[in-house]
Amino acid sequence: MIENVRSDVSELCLNGILNCLKSKTTLGSTYPLSIKNQINDIDIIKFYWAISMSLEELSTAIVENPRRLTTTITYEEREKIGEITGSINAGATVLAQSRTLNPTIFIVNEPNVTYQSEPNFLVAWTLKEALDILLATRRLNKKIEKLDWLNDKIYLLESALRNNVLVEVMQSQPRNKRPNSSAIRTATKSKNIIYQLAVQLYDLLRDIEMGDESAIVNCLADSLLADLEYWQRLELGTALKAAEALSDSTKQPLTLTFPFQTGEPVARVGSYSVYWQYTVPQRSLDNLHINEKWTRELAESIGVRKSDSRADVAVTYNETVVSLYECKYFEYESSAPQAIVDASAQLVRYSLDLNPEDELSANKLLSSSSVVVANRYKYDPVTSTKKTSLADERSVYFLGIDDLLKNSLISWSKELTI
Repeated sequence: MIENVRSDVSELCLNGILNCLKSKTTLGSTYPLSIKNQINDIDIIKFYWAISMSLEELSTAIVENPRRLTTTITYEEREKIGEITGSINAGATVLAQSRTLNPTIFIVNEPNVTYQSEPNFLVAWTLKEALDILLATRRLNKKIEKLDWLNDKIYLLESALRNNVLVEVMQSQPRNKRPNSSAIRTATKSKNIIYQLAVQLYDLLRDIEMGDESAIVNCLADSLLADLEYWQRLELGTALKAAEALSDSTKQPLTLTFPFQTGEPVARVGSYSVYWQYTVPQRSLDNLHINEKWTRELAESIGVRKSDSRADVAVTYNETVVSLYECKYFEYESSAPQAIVDASAQLVRYSLDLNPEDELSANKLLSSSSVVVANRYKYDPVTSTKKTSLADERSVYFLGIDDLLKNSLISWSKELTI
């Protein structure tokens, strides 16, 4: 049962990303598309390929074990007199002796040990391609220049590429040369884990560039999802499905921002922005209800000052919050009731915090907000609050992962954009 919940929340996140990446979203992300044009911006996926765990594993293996890059034997044809080193090329020797009238001349294939091999070039090219992608992304997106995790990955790639073998290999190859099928076949035959990883990464990148959906799913699972806890996958997946629903309802194109960061819009649809982990400023003491006031005073008496809250997902229209989502991930049915109560309390608090002097506006925000849970179990979904938006009939949308995968947020987006 636990594995099913975890699988569902991962599927939600991947499904949300794939649908948002579909091209021609001016007619909604479910508009039928040709396979060739299914993904609008492959560069986003290539970025996640470049930060994948597999690439980090390859880079680390080279940095920690630089001698695992192996040599290969090539044969160079040489003209020898006297001592013979290598195998004799009989035909060429006969011609040389006839031409020079010297019976002591032999043409031999002399063995030469070198690092200039096709597998080593494949490794070097793969690392260099990943580094170029990350450097270009950092250069174009000034907001991510100070991300420690991104700079750490860039440093690791640079350290791997400083390997003397890889430096020698790259210097001897044309700048724009790409590994060919012969390099892939040769590396595939090797039992060296470094070459096996390089082949897997190269094949994955090639398939991504061709728009193969299964390759894109595998890439995102190895990069984006690998760094997210299950509760974070639920939040991000919910945010992306909300953006998808807004695109469908407004008939406006959807723009993703990447890399996805908490506190920043993950997507924009016209004048709407969808935030993941949106900061909600707290109300002043004068605007707090007595139970909230006493709670804050007790905490402060112990020395704990309450900081701003964070809504799991927020939707803004012209920078004004018009909808909130509180997502609760749990793996046991017994946790559902308390999770729903907690989410409801948080939505009420966030709505009042954002509208401290206007309860009508707070109630309007609440009626367009949602509680999303990993599994609804025995509780029925709430897919519309249109008839319960009065001050004495409060209600919020209530959905599970299965509902989101069935595009149940369409009714929410239509009511929001009326």
